[in-house]
Amino acid sequence: MPTRSSVFSTLIAVYCTAAALAQTAANPATSVPRLVKFTGTLTEAGGKPLSGVVGVTFSLYEDQEGGVPLWSETQNVQAGASGEYTALLGATRNDGIPADVFASG
Repeated sequence: MPTRSSVFSTLIAVYCTAAALAQTAANPATSVPRLVKFTGTLTEAGGKPLSGVVGVTFSLYEDQEGGVPLWSETQNVQAGASGEYTALLGATRNDGIPADVFASG
């Protein structure tokens, strides 16, 4: 039969573990990257690829369609001959993409 002190020690260990996990979950900055690599292809309305330096605005929304952006930034990207480009989202700001953008899941 477990002693009173071993039950108390086990409860303390479970509580400490739960508290540590709750702190990790409550702090999205520990698991959300500040920069996000994004690759895409730029085309004109008719489908012809754009090349050279092109200004692109990136936005993150809560919903799949419509609404107000939670975050937005504009970058000049270098598009290749087929329109392909790579950008680091958050690169135009010292702190990158704010962690609170992802806090609500």
